Amino acid sequence: MQTEQKQQLSSLMDGELKDDYFIDAVSKDEDLQSCWHRYHVVRSAMRGELHSSTLTLDISKQVAQAIADENLYFEMADQPTPHEVTIPKAENLFWDRVKDAVAKVSQVGLAACVTLAIIAGVQYQQGQSNNINGAPTLNTLPVGVNVAPVGGIQQHNDQQLLEKRQYDKIRLLVQDYELQKRLNAH
Repeated sequence: MQTEQKQQLSSLMDGELKDDYFIDAVSKDEDLQSCWHRYHVVRSAMRGELHSSTLTLDISKQVAQAIADENLYFEMADQPTPHEVTIPKAENLFWDRVKDAVAKVSQVGLAACVTLAIIAGVQYQQGQSNNINGAPTLNTLPVGVNVAPVGGIQQHNDQQLLEKRQYDKIRLLVQDYELQKRLNAH
């Protein structure tokens, strides 16, 4: 927009210019219209008549243009051309699925074998340890430590003491489970 047009626009605003040709030009030119709007905002601000509704920032055209100019779809490097791509045959797809199924079944079978070996080993060890010293394989008490009950009362039967400890341990686990269940219910 030239300075001469801006001066004519300013004169038109002040009421000094009555040129119908220039008024037609302003009504058809968006740049002159936006300048006309800016001049009115400045004049209102200088007179103290500016309201917050007057100052609207319209950037919709700039955003729309930026979106239109933006390349949203980048070309990916090293992509095969349609001539290079081969479609797999139906029989190959069948064998791929069979191979996947066999792999999953073999994984489950291996896990079952490992579990069986662990169970057999624990039972074998329990059988061996019962013959040697009579202590269970998965004993949670430290070796060589005798635990005396509170109050100085001696229990003569080790089997009763072991059963009481196991009962107390189970009772504590059940209490902890109930507490966790109540805490997680909310």
